[in-house]
Amino acid sequence: MIKVVLAVDKSQEIIQAITKIEIFDGKNINDIFPWALGVGGMFALGIIIYGGVMYISSAGNASRQEDAKEWIKAAVYGLILLAAGYLILNTVNPAILGH
Repeated sequence: MIKVVLAVDKSQEIIQAITKIEIFDGKNINDIFPWALGVGGMFALGIIIYGGVMYISSAGNASRQEDAKEWIKAAVYGLILLAAGYLILNTVNPAILGH
């Protein structure tokens, strides 16, 4: 089987395609960050509920109660990190958050 390869000058099309690439300029963070805070908060709330159910259902088993406490602590630490991120961004540049 013989394959024929033809050279075609597509340099202008490649340059036009490269110049049309949109670079992330920070404007989208106004939409992304509040959504991410909401998702993170719901995830942390779900983990707190899971840890509470695990604690209640442990029926006196000390190791399971400690595991449940660790789950709850991790979720609370996550919420603290989310709040700290929000406060830092709001302090540095409130326009980032759309204020």
